[in-house]
Amino acid sequence: MANRRLLSYVFTVELLVSTVAAVIGIGVYMLTYWNWSSLPSGVSRCRKPTESHQFVAERALADLSVLTSRGPRVAGSETNERFAIEFLLTALEQIASEAKPHLRVGHTVQRHTGSYFLDYEDYPITSYYRGVQNVIAWVEPRGESDQIPYSGPYLLLNAHFDSAVTSPGAGDDGTMVVVMLEVMRQLTQATVVDGSLLLRHGVLFLFNGCEENTMQGAHAFASGHPLAERVAAFINLDVAANGGREIMFQSGPNYPFLMAHYRDHVKRPYANTLGEEVFQMGLVPSFTDYETLSRVGGWPGLDFALSSYGYLYHTSLDALETISTATLQHIGDNILGLVTGLASSDELANVEAHAEGTAVFFDFMHLFLVYYTETTGIIINALLGALAIGLIVGTLVMMIQQENASAASVLFEAGMSLIVQTLSIIVGAGCSVLVAIIFDACSRSMSWFSSTWLLFGLYYVPFITCMTLGPFLYVRYRKTSMLHDQGRIILFLHAQQFIYAILLITLTIGGIRSAYLLLFPIIFYSATTIVNMILKFRLNVWLYVHLAGQLVPFVYFCTLTVTLFAVFISMTGRTDNRSNPDLQMALFSSLTALLLVSLLTPLVVLLRRKVYLYVLLILMFVVTVIVAATPVGFPFRERTSPQRYYIFHHERNFYWPNATLRKSDSIFYLHPQDRHTPELLQSEVPEWSLARTLDTECERELYCGIPFYINRYHRQTQSSYWLPASSTPNFPEPVRFRLVSSERLAGRRILTFSVQGPSHMSLYVSPTRGRRLLRWSFSDRIPPSGVRWQGQDVHFVNFFSGNMDRTPATFELELETPSGDGPDLYLSVVGQYMYHETSRTPEFQQLIDRMPPYAHTVAYPGYLESWIY
Repeated sequence: MANRRLLSYVFTVELLVSTVAAVIGIGVYMLTYWNWSSLPSGVSRCRKPTESHQFVAERALADLSVLTSRGPRVAGSETNERFAIEFLLTALEQIASEAKPHLRVGHTVQRHTGSYFLDYEDYPITSYYRGVQNVIAWVEPRGESDQIPYSGPYLLLNAHFDSAVTSPGAGDDGTMVVVMLEVMRQLTQATVVDGSLLLRHGVLFLFNGCEENTMQGAHAFASGHPLAERVAAFINLDVAANGGREIMFQSGPNYPFLMAHYRDHVKRPYANTLGEEVFQMGLVPSFTDYETLSRVGGWPGLDFALSSYGYLYHTSLDALETISTATLQHIGDNILGLVTGLASSDELANVEAHAEGTAVFFDFMHLFLVYYTETTGIIINALLGALAIGLIVGTLVMMIQQENASAASVLFEAGMSLIVQTLSIIVGAGCSVLVAIIFDACSRSMSWFSSTWLLFGLYYVPFITCMTLGPFLYVRYRKTSMLHDQGRIILFLHAQQFIYAILLITLTIGGIRSAYLLLFPIIFYSATTIVNMILKFRLNVWLYVHLAGQLVPFVYFCTLTVTLFAVFISMTGRTDNRSNPDLQMALFSSLTALLLVSLLTPLVVLLRRKVYLYVLLILMFVVTVIVAATPVGFPFRERTSPQRYYIFHHERNFYWPNATLRKSDSIFYLHPQDRHTPELLQSEVPEWSLARTLDTECERELYCGIPFYINRYHRQTQSSYWLPASSTPNFPEPVRFRLVSSERLAGRRILTFSVQGPSHMSLYVSPTRGRRLLRWSFSDRIPPSGVRWQGQDVHFVNFFSGNMDRTPATFELELETPSGDGPDLYLSVVGQYMYHETSRTPEFQQLIDRMPPYAHTVAYPGYLESWIY
């Protein structure tokens, strides 16, 4: 009876301790989420500022209300080319009229024509534009005399005022546009501080009129504006989501002083080397002006973007009501502080003298920034990796001495613990991946898209179960009198520390700066190991020392997990339908679970009633699977997390070499955006159940005969669908294309064409076999071919006309044409009617009206005509 009471007491204590640990873990996670989502209150215009120059969010929101009042600002449209520019000029004139006398304030409108090459893998683009409009403003110290112009360097701020198709662009990028206006307003109101000017250098504000169309506005400024020659550094302000915090995710490159000023002048830092490397590896399906400004301008810079709630990005739901004064205040405070610091810095006067390599940086709970150079990081990683391994060796020596055991037996147990711990990680990740594969096969993928908490039961629980099961089974079935259970747990913990140390050293050798993540478990476990070595791993004491050391890493990795899923979950709804996003989430979950609990899971060996733990884990998994199969697990919601569709009404005309019509039709084309395209649509809209894939169309026609806006959409043609349309699209600005002249010379042929149409057009240029493109009027050199078609080179030209310019354009192609019969060239001309919703035919509108309520649909007409010369 006494033994039963003792066991009951032990079980009760274990249950209590486990419950308290779970509550603390959940509480810490919720605390980090609260910290991540907490933003400052917006400053109102009537409130007396607490600082000499303070960002006023209410005024910025009022500006945003005006900017978004006319709906989408698609480049080339009247709303973007006239209304938005008039709004900016009015605001800038008001700011200039109220500026302090010691500052010179001005603005201008840039209109530029140019071209450049985007070297995207498989689908490169020649981007040609004419009449792109930017609004450029400046604030600069006046100097000793008005007659002496400012001749120093500039800090450049960039944000784009155009928006995506159908989107009012309140977040992307209206938020950053009005932040720039308010920052400029505050700079012009700043007085002399401590006898010196607040600004030592000039500040340029580039209100960029064409970013959504292959970043042409940034290129126009960097390549065509005279002030560009004096830019020393830049800050790019963009939005990859909607609301919340802005994250600084690219820096430099090679100018770590930028991060030093970010650390010193940003109130609430949110920056991470991991984000920079993930973005630069192409894991984020997006591009920003940072690449253009850095590559074309040759300037160092910082890249910012909103990271929260990306479900609304590039949709009609990205509207004014989704942006709060708290978001604007948070961004404005950070950017105003950073601009003030950089514009008064010594480094800006001679940037090249401060090229010192890349940096490692990360914030802790958004409270402070840790920053050091990559060289320093290599030294730190090497020393701490070596220290971790040294402490493991030292502990093993202590075990041999304290237990009077042979070195061989202790080393054998240590080696077996390492093998079991490694296998537990691999099996855990494998189980999570298996669940992802099964869910996708059952058409239940993305069940976590709107109900994020389902990720824990689906992918964390299998991983944690396997992580605990390995040590438990080994200790249970591998009996040894040499070590007590606590000693065997220490070996498993050391095995995990050894894994971290080896990974740290390996990643550092590979030049991966994000290896800093492993410093958290290594530093704090090493610290607790040193303390426990001093205490000689005293029974029932070392455990509490170890648990105390895990608190800071747990808090940091909770923050990282919140960030990771906030950024990436919404992105899975706008990639395509070829890959299984559950695999990505399973791997992310395994990685974050490893970082969160890998130095805690071996403690399961100490539990007396382990079966209850596994019953609980299995129950959590089963309940989650059941819930995921209910409407709770349906991925999409009507106004908060919509499913995205691109549906186009296309007219296509194909001509023989003698200019007679070979084929003409009209189709509805469905471009995939997520894993559930087109299955969900086919179940909701009967017409789409008859849709077919392109199949042999891609063999017969250049780029499958589809008028693509961007050529990389061709990558998804095998999973795209189309329907025949009975009506021909309405084109308010019809494409007019003709051959002006054809001249044959010795081994060459020169073709001149005239083209006229909407603002957004494209050209597919493909010389036939044996022919080669020698010269064209779109750029100084011929770029390499993209994915070849029928053995032929394929060149893609994105052709944009801004400033409401619809006059005909003439271009020339020169081909190398060896003697022989047959055509020399396939040439397709494409017109995109992105802001012509009112021109939809009744048939097209009826198809759109039948879309499910949870769907967001981008729908507009397109035109293609294909010629052979």
